[in-house]
Amino acid sequence: MLLLLFTIGEERYGVEATQVQEVWPLLPLKPVHRTPDYIVGLISSRGEIIPVVDISKLYVNKPASNLISTRIILIKVGGLNGEEHTLGILAEHVTDTIKIDELAAKSFSIKSKYGTLVGEELLVDDQLIQKINIDELIQNDLYEQIFCHNYES
Repeated sequence: MLLLLFTIGEERYGVEATQVQEVWPLLPLKPVHRTPDYIVGLISSRGEIIPVVDISKLYVNKPASNLISTRIILIKVGGLNGEEHTLGILAEHVTDTIKIDELAAKSFSIKSKYGTLVGEELLVDDQLIQKINIDELIQNDLYEQIFCHNYES
């Protein structure tokens, strides 16, 4: 398994590379007023409008710093009625990937309905890395806040 690594606060996190579409440098974002403060803006890619979520703000209530290594990670997320949307994740220190032998990594799963500790902790070469499961992070209530639509039954 290959993980794209980033930092939230002082901790290292990773997302499976198979979930990542692209990684962009930090670009100017179009603000979206009257939304939760972790929705930091919109970008446009290939005719699609993509909301960008500051994962640091979402997880630890501290906005991501404007660093050279701060990036926007584009990820496909599935939602209600089988729809798929692209979501931008603003994250710090997006500079490394790590290949993990799934059999050699020791893991500990932590789940929360609030999305603050979703995924599993991996011990790799004495380094703890929390692997984030995007599908569990972006649960229905958060998905509806980001991709609000009127759904008909």
